[in-house]
Amino acid sequence: MSLQPSAATKVDRTSTTPFLLRLFWRQSRALEPYEFSVTPPADTSNITDYTSLLPSSIRQQSVQIYTWPTCTLAELTGLLTSVLPEGVLPTPAVGTRLVYRLVFPDTRSVNGDSGRGRWIDRVLGSVVVGGAREAVSDAVMDVEGEDAAANGDGKHNLEGDAEKTLADARFVIGDYVVCTIYPPTADGRVAPLPPARGAREPYAPPRGGPRENGFGPPRGGGGYRGRGGGGGFGAPPPRGEWRRGQRLPDYDVGGGYRGGGRPY
Repeated sequence: MSLQPSAATKVDRTSTTPFLLRLFWRQSRALEPYEFSVTPPADTSNITDYTSLLPSSIRQQSVQIYTWPTCTLAELTGLLTSVLPEGVLPTPAVGTRLVYRLVFPDTRSVNGDSGRGRWIDRVLGSVVVGGAREAVSDAVMDVEGEDAAANGDGKHNLEGDAEKTLADARFVIGDYVVCTIYPPTADGRVAPLPPARGAREPYAPPRGGPRENGFGPPRGGGGYRGRGGGGGFGAPPPRGEWRRGQRLPDYDVGGGYRGGGRPY
């Protein structure tokens, strides 16, 4: 399976190995990308999982899932609502809005002096619970650890982007998914969507002046995971129109961009 499966790719879940997805959640206030940017320890030889570096307050509100690119927001919602601690969802849960976003490292940014990378986010979708909690607690996937997923189609009593898949959102294996849980308002109405913002709005930007389309200024060094441009020069934006998830043109600019890093 490629790191970025196409939305058009047919996946046989009985024969295709699932990948690990980390889903983080928070009530009423969104998890911001900068919260995932941490200073690595001096010795990283024993660090096998970046998630272990995150603050415990973030790690404790997360679920580890084995799933496929065809996983829908309905399935994620079914799984999440089935393992949330008591009291997180109102009773009844009708009218609760769950807003999902992708959070991932900007592999084309330049790390700061502290070694912290730059993280960005992208809208994945939103669903509204329209039925009893038991009706949305089915999910066809496996959960790592003590959590267990029930069997079912995970598509009942949800409104919004329930049928949207990870692949539809140009998900790349390794991305985090974050979910913000908004209970109904005091008068019982569904909470409105949070204000829209640019898909590539910067968080904790590195020094060195403004950025254009996520490409760094002409400085040395690479981004998170060491896959940024090298040779002492940042990459200029690729020619023509492009979007995250699309393959960018391969061309050299003094040792900078050559198809390396993550295509945005």
